[in-house]
Amino acid sequence: MAEPGPPRPVRPLPPAGLCATCRHAERLASPRSTFLRCRRADADPAYPRYPPLPVTNCPGHEAEHAAGPGVESAR
Repeated sequence: MAEPGPPRPVRPLPPAGLCATCRHAERLASPRSTFLRCRRADADPAYPRYPPLPVTNCPGHEAEHAAGPGVESAR
């Protein structure tokens, strides 16, 4: 069996709009794609789990106050 090559780079997200600075956004990466998931959708069905990007208006947006990039990396 051939040894696996180096890991594929994670594709960058398209412009995320408000999600880029929202504390409820979670970045999920697979070998082929990267997605933003809205964690508000876990408790409130009014929010789409995977919103179409860029998000330009969201009543649930809460700016991230940490010094990080605003989107969590995949776990």
